[in-house]
Amino acid sequence: MSDSMALSIRDPHANSLRRKVSGQVFGELIRKARVADGRTIEEIAPLAGLTVPEWEEIEAGQVPDTWEHVCLIANALGLSRSWMASVVHLCVEAWEN
Repeated sequence: MSDSMALSIRDPHANSLRRKVSGQVFGELIRKARVADGRTIEEIAPLAGLTVPEWEEIEAGQVPDTWEHVCLIANALGLSRSWMASVVHLCVEAWEN
């Protein structure tokens, strides 16, 4: 591993930035899926066991706390398991840092 790569792995600022970007990308994917679904946040949030403010936080970049939350959101939006698997790396990135 190069010295610069090893430094970036240990750099708390780099970890914070990766966590933030992962959250923003995840939130944007959720927002786009909701818009494509055609339902408002008020309609979809309760189906995922979330309040409207909690859903808004996720769309704004707050990654859900657990894999179960991701599953609830995907199920509420009618998204496939393959979709969930494709975005889980974003959540893992945020959860690990």
